Amino acid sequence: MQRKNGARWKIGYGTVGFLALVLTAALIWYGVASAPPEVPASIRFTPAPVLNPYPELEGLVVRINTASEEELTQLPGIGPARAKAIREYISRFGRIHTPEQLLEIEGIGEQTLENLRPFLAFD
Repeated sequence: MQRKNGARWKIGYGTVGFLALVLTAALIWYGVASAPPEVPASIRFTPAPVLNPYPELEGLVVRINTASEEELTQLPGIGPARAKAIREYISRFGRIHTPEQLLEIEGIGEQTLENLRPFLAFD
């Protein structure tokens, strides 16, 4: 730029940097000043749902009341001891009508039950 008397204005990198700093500070201050008073303290991320944790068991359905111990061991989390306990429970107390009844069997907890649910049939 040139002034009327012929002198030139020089804007150096320091001046440009200073102006950028002042502008950035003003934008930050304005953003902080106009922020809503209730800003969440943290953001929580939930893991993506796993659609099928056992793809190798796709299509498996075990009829819990009539299945043999060998068929029961195909289920996730059910080994020979738990399969035997399930058969003994059925012979002692009769048919299982709901998945929640499996919680009465020693060694089967909430997590195991959730893993079994998609593969069970009660008839």
